Amino acid sequence: MADYKEDQFEDISSRSDDFIDDEFEDFDTGRYTYEDDYDYEDEGIPLTRKEQKAYVDQTIQQKTAPKHQRIPDEYEDFDTKAPKKKKKESLKRRILKIVGIILLVFVVLIGIAVLSVYNKLSHAEETHHENPYISEDQLHSDKNVTNILLVGVDAREGETVSRSDTMMIVSIDRNSNKMKITSFLRDSYVEIPGHGWNKLNASMSWGGIDLLWDTLEYNFKIKIDNYMQVDFIAFEKMIDALGGVNVPITETEANYLSTTWAEWTLTGTPLTFESGDSVHLNGEEALMFCRIRKLDSDFERTRRQRETISGIKHELMHTNPIELIKLSNGVLPNVETDITSTKMLKLGFGAIFKYLRYDIESLGVPIDGTWQNASKACGACLVFDMEKTSDMLNDYIYNDINPLAESE
Repeated sequence: MADYKEDQFEDISSRSDDFIDDEFEDFDTGRYTYEDDYDYEDEGIPLTRKEQKAYVDQTIQQKTAPKHQRIPDEYEDFDTKAPKKKKKESLKRRILKIVGIILLVFVVLIGIAVLSVYNKLSHAEETHHENPYISEDQLHSDKNVTNILLVGVDAREGETVSRSDTMMIVSIDRNSNKMKITSFLRDSYVEIPGHGWNKLNASMSWGGIDLLWDTLEYNFKIKIDNYMQVDFIAFEKMIDALGGVNVPITETEANYLSTTWAEWTLTGTPLTFESGDSVHLNGEEALMFCRIRKLDSDFERTRRQRETISGIKHELMHTNPIELIKLSNGVLPNVETDITSTKMLKLGFGAIFKYLRYDIESLGVPIDGTWQNASKACGACLVFDMEKTSDMLNDYIYNDINPLAESE
């Protein structure tokens, strides 16, 4: 028997002459048992056990690592990659959006309406009024108080000089949410700058609205912001457009008007007045009521004017914006003002949303208990302590202290 020489690669178990024990061969069976549970690279090339373990570890690490950062599709859920349902807009959000659009349209329409009203006014030169007789730092003012000089004139057709029949300062007080009306009696004895002492009414005849403005500021130390001048025609048309106005009328006043109507009427229509706490008057009747002179005193006359203004304000408060625009067509061409379009827009919005709902107060100057009758070169007039009256008036307008309420 030939000598047997053991090959170093011979299968120890089988002593097979033709099988080589590879290091990747199954030791017991001699079969190749390569596991391909994991997607090994270079499949078909045997790996060492060390390389297999390293590859498995690497694969596990990749599968458990955080997902790659990326932007999901618009309709894809980020975590599951499932199609994402588009969120429905909440009912509350939709309602708010609709309300917002409606309010925006409403504001725009009001703005157009206010500017339309403004264009119908008779405009004075839009310049800042500078009083040459007193410096501005000597005048009381407040950014939350707007003072508008309201003048009613009795100019007739063809006349170039107007007589001030009504002189008021309408104060819009946003601090106290009040509208305050201060009426000035025509026979008040005041110093008219450049003309000396005389009746307040004379300032309008001598220098028009500018001199009246200067005189009121000079004597009472109140900053006036703007003015509006209204004639009888505008006054009547405004009240008629509102459907009339309700005012308190005493029996004495009713009897007086019923017997003197022919002296006042502009139409020639016979009139009969009734008394009561709330008597309904048309434009012509309300004008007669405001202009009563010989029945009692100028104090009572200005009281009637303030009550009529309060009645107008009440009617305006219950009139919708569309009707207000219609009202402006016949009234405003007879109204003169220096208020700019920007400020008119602001006042218009304020009136619609706030000012017409303000409480209203009124006061007459001279203030009750502070004056006395006197005979001067200009005739019978009302004399009072100007400095004291100025202090009381400023407390009333700016500090919401009504001197009449204190004295009661």
